[in-house]
Amino acid sequence: MMNRPSKWHYPRTDLAKTYLKQLEAGLSSIAIFAERRKGKTEFLRDDITPIARERGLRTVYVNFWERKNDPVYCITKAVQRSLEQDSPRLFKRWKSEFSIKLGVLQAKTTVDSDAYPEIASDALDMLVKQKSDVLIMFDEIQHLATSPDYEELIATLRTFLDSNKRKVRAIFTGSSQDRLNKIFRRQNAAFYRGASLVEFPEMDEGFIRFLCHNFFEITKRKLPVKRVNEVFEKYNYSPFFVVDLLQCMMREGIFSIENGLDFYLEKYDPKSEWRDLWESLKLIDMLILKDVILNSLPLYHKDTYAHIADKIGLESVSRGMVQSAVKRLREQGVLNNEGHGKWDFESGEFKDFVVLEVTVK
Repeated sequence: MMNRPSKWHYPRTDLAKTYLKQLEAGLSSIAIFAERRKGKTEFLRDDITPIARERGLRTVYVNFWERKNDPVYCITKAVQRSLEQDSPRLFKRWKSEFSIKLGVLQAKTTVDSDAYPEIASDALDMLVKQKSDVLIMFDEIQHLATSPDYEELIATLRTFLDSNKRKVRAIFTGSSQDRLNKIFRRQNAAFYRGASLVEFPEMDEGFIRFLCHNFFEITKRKLPVKRVNEVFEKYNYSPFFVVDLLQCMMREGIFSIENGLDFYLEKYDPKSEWRDLWESLKLIDMLILKDVILNSLPLYHKDTYAHIADKIGLESVSRGMVQSAVKRLREQGVLNNEGHGKWDFESGEFKDFVVLEVTVK
């Protein structure tokens, strides 16, 4: 049985239908990028899934953050849940055929890592042993770009999807543009051109009106939609932030958006996460972000090396030192290679933090 959406879930039915229409029209896979806390997971679970099921599709939701160090486990558990919900006969077969395999998942990782992705392939194959078509949603797919150990698994997924194009459609989501590019845009990547990248638009003012209506229904107090929308815009159009803010106000019995915002920021400072990240960086990494990227200076140029060396107090800075810093920043999900020598922050929120809290002070 499907979970009922939260009272605070703002339906994006038209957007969900648009994506499904694109898949029905011939695209086998689409990839959605949006920063963290922009509502991607909720959209997959509460908007895409029910409409897809109404259209006769079996849906499978794979969350690669469910167990970050074991993506094969994430896939097999997702398939298992789908079969258990919709296919009692296939689920019986699953339990009999996979009981041993599932019992040695961890052992396979260390003893026979090359064969490990085959378990995911076998699990996915169970989905096509029936008449209904399948929609698989791979949430946070960019996690597979964090380690070369996952390259074989990416190839396995690509092979499965290519081999079952008539029956299987896929939606990928990611919160790191840089890592999504590694999976879908590098010519030597297994998923090169394996999905069409589509826009995930920000929530509009209708979302804020919806939240204010909910607030009124529960508290019988009205909030100024325009002012709440201004707060929403200021905090990077984060649905998580504004919903958490209003729920906090209800718990505390605060009915003024200004007083509520002051209380919330004092108790749950959203900048603390970015402050911790900034303070964890090496000095050269900070300088690259603050002095080079924000000012659109070329990364690999003698003037940039001289500027960094002067700031750090070294006689010289080499290209290799800058490359190492860039590698660290990309691995931390901070820096995105936009191609053609252009680099930018992965997160608009973190970029705003550096601009307002670091460079201004």
